[in-house]
Amino acid sequence: MGAAPAAPAPAPAPDDEGERLAKRVAALRGCSRRDAEMLIAQGAVRVDGQPAVAPQQRVGPQQHVEVDDVQPRALPPATLLWHKPPGIAADAQAWAVDQRVYVHPQAPTAPGLFMQQHCAAGLGDAASGLVVHTQVRGVWRRLVDEATLVEHEFLAEVQGEPQPAQLAALRPAAASLARQGGGTTGLRLVIAGTEAHRIAELCDRAGLRLVGLRRLRIGRVPLAGLAPGQWRLLRANERF
Repeated sequence: MGAAPAAPAPAPAPDDEGERLAKRVAALRGCSRRDAEMLIAQGAVRVDGQPAVAPQQRVGPQQHVEVDDVQPRALPPATLLWHKPPGIAADAQAWAVDQRVYVHPQAPTAPGLFMQQHCAAGLGDAASGLVVHTQVRGVWRRLVDEATLVEHEFLAEVQGEPQPAQLAALRPAAASLARQGGGTTGLRLVIAGTEAHRIAELCDRAGLRLVGLRRLRIGRVPLAGLAPGQWRLLRANERF
């Protein structure tokens, strides 16, 4: 499953108590609020001994804040690839600090990687597979604004053995048999990003009972190498 998740973040003070962590860090370091936010994003700040996770978290007057003696620096925007297990919301704001989300052994863990991430390719709660969160404008443009140009490949598990007419009825998805056995059939479905959310509807229209759905690929970026729950960074040489 990969490396064990970090210890839970400290419980923040209620919204009506304490002050924003970025304000406390700025006072401690004698720096600007922007520099304080960068220090938090770098992972250089701890609250009561636990890593801070967000500049806006509230800290009470009795909470101890430590700041490493490092220079603030802006982290480059990042894109995260996540193998979403079934039963977890793809666009949950706190997904990256959820204890059910595991870090790929080679993935860095600076808190800034998870701040202001936007879900550019989500999935329904019951589905699993490749999900993309990004801070990169170009990635968002490719997966959202140019979604008609990007293929999504799924493995759909359906009850029984589909007939040729049912496979044809799955259009606009291109459908082919992947495997059979155990009373279900795995179908390989390739469909444009703008239509990916319609797979359950297409199966229902074709008279197929969908019992499982996993996304295997978006464009040229595969799910391969990520166990369920793991995430990693999009590599510099990868393009959707």
